[in-house]
Amino acid sequence: MMKTKNRLSGIRVGLILSLIAAVVNLIFLGSVYLRQKATKQLETDRLALEENFSELEKVNQDQLDALQADLDSIQAEVLELEASFPELGAPFDVFNRGLELAEASQLNLLSISSANSEIQETASGVLIFEEYDIELIGTLINCLTYIEKIEAAGLDSVVMQYAGILPEEGICSLEVKTMGYPSALQ
Repeated sequence: MMKTKNRLSGIRVGLILSLIAAVVNLIFLGSVYLRQKATKQLETDRLALEENFSELEKVNQDQLDALQADLDSIQAEVLELEASFPELGAPFDVFNRGLELAEASQLNLLSISSANSEIQETASGVLIFEEYDIELIGTLINCLTYIEKIEAAGLDSVVMQYAGILPEEGICSLEVKTMGYPSALQ
C-alpha cells in the first residue's frame, strides 16, 4: 500500500507541477499577447502622430509664408510712407532762394518778411517751422512761374499757405511755410 500511496503522491506532485507549469505558461502567453497588442497599438499611434506632425508642419509653413507675405507688404508700405516724408535739412533759405527765383521768373521782389517761427518736437526730432510773407510785382504768367519754381525748389520742405494774385496791379502775394532742423542741431 505504501507503494501505491507513494505512487499517488508522485502523481499528485506531478499533476500539481504540471498545473503550475500550465498556469505559468498561460501567464507568459498572456503577457506576450498583451505586449504584441500594445506594440501594434503603439505603432498605430506612432503613424498617426507622424501624420499629424506632417500636417502641423504644413500648416505652420503655410502660416509662416502668409506672415512673411504680410511682412513684405507692410515693409513695402513703410518704405513708401518713409519716401513720402521730406528729406529734412536746414530750413529752406527763403530770403536768398526767393530773390534768385524772383529774378529767374522775371519778377521784381518787393519784400520778404518773416511772419512767424516755431520750434516743435516731432517724431523726426526737433523741427523749426517758419512762415514768410513774399510780395512780388510782375505779370500773371511770371507770378505763376515763380510759384511753381519755389514749390519745386523747396520740394517737401516748403508749403504754400496762401497765394493771392492781383493781375491789374501785377502784384503777387504769397505766404509760405518752411520746415527743417534748427541750425544748432545739424
